[in-house]
Amino acid sequence: MKLIPYREASAAVAAACTPWRDEPVPARQALGAVASRPAIGAIASPAFSNAAMDGFAICADDTVGAAGDSPVELPVAGELKVGAYAQAGKPGSGCAFRVATGALTPPPLDTVVPLEQAMVVERRGATVLRFSGPVEKGRNLRIEGEEYPAGAAFDFTGERLHAGHVALLSAAGIGELHVRRPPPLGLLTTGDEVRPPGAALAPGEIANVNASWLAAWCAERGISVTTARHVADDPEKLAREFQQARESGARVLVSSGSASAGRHDVLRGALRELGARIVFHGVAMRPGKPALLALLDDGTPVFGLPGNPLATAAGMRFLVWPGIRAILAMDAEQPLRMPLAHPCDLREGHTHFLLARRESETGALKLVHPQRPGQAGALAAADCWLRLDGGRSVAGALVDSYSL
Repeated sequence: MKLIPYREASAAVAAACTPWRDEPVPARQALGAVASRPAIGAIASPAFSNAAMDGFAICADDTVGAAGDSPVELPVAGELKVGAYAQAGKPGSGCAFRVATGALTPPPLDTVVPLEQAMVVERRGATVLRFSGPVEKGRNLRIEGEEYPAGAAFDFTGERLHAGHVALLSAAGIGELHVRRPPPLGLLTTGDEVRPPGAALAPGEIANVNASWLAAWCAERGISVTTARHVADDPEKLAREFQQARESGARVLVSSGSASAGRHDVLRGALRELGARIVFHGVAMRPGKPALLALLDDGTPVFGLPGNPLATAAGMRFLVWPGIRAILAMDAEQPLRMPLAHPCDLREGHTHFLLARRESETGALKLVHPQRPGQAGALAAADCWLRLDGGRSVAGALVDSYSL
C-alpha cells in the first residue's frame, strides 16, 4: 500500500466532492443547511422607532432652557401602547405621552424619560411632567433601521445556518433563501466477526461500535442516512449493498472495515465489481492509514475507512466531513490554535489526529489516555481533536484543534 500525504489526500477529496445544486427553502426550514446566495431583507430593524423603556415620550428640544429656578412643564396628552397606534391626542412637540416598552414612538417624539426618573405633577385634574434641566435627545429610544435598513443584504454564503441565523432571517422578513443541504449518506459496516450492539458475543466476536457511532455522528450534524447496513466479508455482497444504497438516494457512500490491503481484498473487490475508480488507498495519517477514496461511474464518492473505532472516527472527521463541506461549497475549515498542556513525541512522516480535552483551569489541551485505535473510550472522554505533524511538540506550543 503506497501512502500519500494527508495534505494530498485532502486535496483529492475536495476535487472529487464537487458542489451540487442549491434549492430555495422557507427560511424557517433552513436550519442545518448551508446558505448558497445572499438574501434581501424586507423589514428594517427596528421596523419602527420605539421606546426602550416604560416612561414618557417627549421632544427633547422642548426641554431646552429648563433649570431649577425656571422648570419646563409638558402636559401629558395621551398614551402610546404596544401594537396600537391610536392614542388620546396627536403626537407632537410641546407635550408628553405615556409610553410602554416597544411601543411605536413617531416623530417628532425623539426621547423617552424613564418612569422612575420622571417628575410627575398632578394639577387640577391634569398630569404634567416637570423638567429642571434639559434632556439629552435620543435617550432610551430605538431608532428605525439602526441595526439594518429595509432592503439590506444578508450574505451567509458558505455558512451552516443555526438557530440564530433563522431568527435573524425571520426578523428581516426573509421568507425564502437558497441553500445546499448535506448529502444523504449510505453507511455500511463490514466484518464476519461483528455483531449488533447489545448482542451476546462468542469468543472472537466484537460489537458493532461503528454502526452506532456513525449514525450518532450523522445525526449530530443533521445529515440524513438512507442506508445503514452490516455486510459480511464478501466482495459481491458488499458491491450489492453499495449499489442498493446508491439507489436508495445516498449521494456519499461510507464503509467501515475491510479497508486494509490483504484482508480478503473485500473492499477493493467490491469496488472492482462496480467499476469504480480508486482515487487513493492509503494515507500517511494516524489513525486511519488504510483509508480509501473511490468514485463510481456516476461520480458518487465512496469512502472506505478502517474498522477500528478511532480510525473510523478520524476518517469521518478529516476525510468524509471535508468532502461533505466541499459538496456544500463551504470554505476549508480553519482550526482553532490552542496551547498543548504537555510535550508530545510522535512518529515522523505522518499526520496525527489525536483526541484531547481542554483543561478547565489553564485552557490548555491534554491528550486523552488511553487512546488505542480499537477502543472507543477516548471518543467519550474527549471534547476536541488535535492535528499534529510528526516529531516533538513542547508544552505550551500552539497546535491545531478541531471540534469533534
